Amino acid sequence: MKCILFTLPVFLISFILKAEITLKAKTPEDKDLGCITLLKVASEKSKNAGEMIKYEKLKKLQKSFQGKYKHNHFSEKATQLKLDEHNLKIKEKGQRYINKNLQKCGLK
Repeated sequence: MKCILFTLPVFLISFILKAEITLKAKTPEDKDLGCITLLKVASEKSKNAGEMIKYEKLKKLQKSFQGKYKHNHFSEKATQLKLDEHNLKIKEKGQRYINKNLQKCGLK
């Protein structure tokens, strides 16, 4: 009886954690779309600020991500959804959000 009472919570906890990890897992395609859209937003901000060197660097990295996929691989709806998501988080967290996530996308 003690054994059952001990193992049942262990199984429940491991099941819950496994489900949570599975839900948070992203495909490489999703990550690339996130990077492409973030790079687009960041490059527009750099261009508007007059930082042309940074703009060129961001555009080059964006093209390298897009080069992995055929033209129009990502739907317009999915792209716009990601752009809206990034813009919302930028309003909440500011430039720090951009910088942190650009590092995740490979910007040095």
